[in-house]
Amino acid sequence: MALSPGQETLMLGMQGSLNLLTLSISSSLQPVTPTAQLVSEKRAQALQMLKLQDDDLPRPLKTFIRTMIAHDSGFVNVYLLMEDKVERLEYVTLEYTGKTGNFGTLA
Repeated sequence: MALSPGQETLMLGMQGSLNLLTLSISSSLQPVTPTAQLVSEKRAQALQMLKLQDDDLPRPLKTFIRTMIAHDSGFVNVYLLMEDKVERLEYVTLEYTGKTGNFGTLA
């Protein structure tokens, strides 16, 4: 049985829709993207650095750092690149006061 031109067009449209749907489903089932994995690894490094090098910071700052690590990849990148502890503390304190508006002491 031969299809009319209108039926052929309809069939091709349905096939295209099915292909698009299949592609969408399969791409959503793909493993974690390399970018997401890299961000996750950097967050783990930053948490390790906090534990090993900055564990003596005041508790409010450590809590703030953990929150920033969880939510701000730019903060994570800068935090990891700062080797000097005094500089790192100044950076974190500046971020803390800027984001919280808390200009008091952090004892």
